Amino acid sequence: MVKRMKTGSFTVEAACVMPLILLVLFGLLYLCFFVHNRAWLTAAAYESAISGSMEGIKDNGQIYDTARMQSEQLGSIGFFGAENLNTQTNVGKSVQVTYDLDTVAGYGGLNWHLRVEGKSAVIKPVEWIRKVKAASEILGGLGD
Repeated sequence: MVKRMKTGSFTVEAACVMPLILLVLFGLLYLCFFVHNRAWLTAAAYESAISGSMEGIKDNGQIYDTARMQSEQLGSIGFFGAENLNTQTNVGKSVQVTYDLDTVAGYGGLNWHLRVEGKSAVIKPVEWIRKVKAASEILGGLGD
């Protein structure tokens, strides 16, 4: 019976495949951070826009200042691999908050630019509730 010796074949195969595995692993890791930053900034933009729009119902409400302060406060929390975070607030019939962010990848010198927007109309909740109640009474009377 002759024994065949396979010395070092697993080491050579692992050395050939390991760079590909690491490239995919780090790519997925950076993609996860990018998705996290995008989700966080999207939620922050909408929260800032809604904060500003709710300020519009007050007599001397400072819509722009409220939305801007909220967006700066939520945007000041650190993000992994993020640079050049800018926020912009526009007020008119609606409140719009925009974030711009560069996410830096650790290899290849790649930069992902991230831009998210949150928009909310200036709302008056009392009028909205009255309209909904009136519509429900009208629709409720149709079924009789």
